[in-house]
Amino acid sequence: MKAFVLKKIAQKIKEYKIIKRALRVDENLILMQFDNDRYYFDLTKGSGDIYINIDYPLVKKFRAPFDIVLEKKFTKAKIADVRAFERILEIDALSINRFKEEKVTIRFEFTGRYTNAIILDENRNVLESLRHISENLSSRVVKPGVKLQELEPVEIKEKTFEIEDLEKYTQELFEKKYQNRLNQKKASILAKINKKIKDIQNKLNKLQNKEELLQKAETYKKYADVAMANLYQIKPYDKELKTYDFEGNEITIPLPELKNINEIGNYYYKLAKKAKRKAQNLEIEKGFLQNQLDFLENYKKLVENAKNMSELKTYEPPKKEKKEDENIAKFYYDDYLILVGKNEKGNIKLLKNANANDMWLHIKNLPGAHVIVKNNKLSLNNDIITKAAKLAVAFSGKEEGEVDYTKRKFVKVKEGAKVEYGKYSTIKVKI
Repeated sequence: MKAFVLKKIAQKIKEYKIIKRALRVDENLILMQFDNDRYYFDLTKGSGDIYINIDYPLVKKFRAPFDIVLEKKFTKAKIADVRAFERILEIDALSINRFKEEKVTIRFEFTGRYTNAIILDENRNVLESLRHISENLSSRVVKPGVKLQELEPVEIKEKTFEIEDLEKYTQELFEKKYQNRLNQKKASILAKINKKIKDIQNKLNKLQNKEELLQKAETYKKYADVAMANLYQIKPYDKELKTYDFEGNEITIPLPELKNINEIGNYYYKLAKKAKRKAQNLEIEKGFLQNQLDFLENYKKLVENAKNMSELKTYEPPKKEKKEDENIAKFYYDDYLILVGKNEKGNIKLLKNANANDMWLHIKNLPGAHVIVKNNKLSLNNDIITKAAKLAVAFSGKEEGEVDYTKRKFVKVKEGAKVEYGKYSTIKVKI
């Protein structure tokens, strides 16, 4: 945050009379609306700034103690004074609480190391702060009930320049920073997805050939039969048995280290059974891995098409994916949990475990992923339905499509993941 720009913004804020609302809209972004203008205070460490009248969605409802105090003390409060010094902005406000006027201050620090938003009472005691700082972390303590210690003054050396339109300047600054963050976040998520794709492709490439496995099973069975018929030829410490098979052909059988050579038949029969079972399950394993790969390819497309940080946060993979959830993907949006079936097994599990009032979604008249929004309310807002519908389309391998949705209680399972449903609505979405 440039100090000379901060002073210009402070002068502009002084022109307003009322703070209409004050709330946090993202982890490090605070919105304060002065009259009809919206000011966004970005408190990202090392990249703090203020933006005027940008379009930024409410990522989620923040209800930490800081957010409660912020809304309570500054929403519909009168602006008493505004000060800017170095890279610090302070706004004094008169808050009316139970017909009593109370003076409070919000202090925005854009100083890199000390980047913070601190709410103070009239005696400069901390009421709340975006970031609490204890004695263990710094000699300057920032926590409720403690008088705020002033920072050491620093000399600001920076180049100044003319700004014809302050609002436009902040909007262009936001767009540049936002796109950089968006691209960095995308790159980070895509790197994780690409790693998973590579791992699955390697597993697919390493899968043995079915015919080779069946041939191996026959060879092991033959070894077992011939070895058991020629046990008398095997001497202690032999590494192999050279003899003739039942058709009169020469055969060499490797001899494993066994405590009792009489177990050689069981040894090779087990290997034959294992190879045969592996051949039989090969298509199942291949299908499972291919489903995982298809899911990740669709996931990748979804991330690439994301247009804002809110979407990306929804799509960000969990740090740890439980083994029991390997067939189901989890996404969070505005405190709602959205579940997506990665394959038929996942779809069946979703249908089985969903509650009656959970919202069910599926792409219309096409095979694809079942989607469940966990819900205990009578209805869901359009935002969450749209978000879930986009997931239903994306994980059905489409760019756009119509999605049917209804409560789980109106969905009847016919067989496996095949269903019929009623009392539904339809929404068209594009990812």
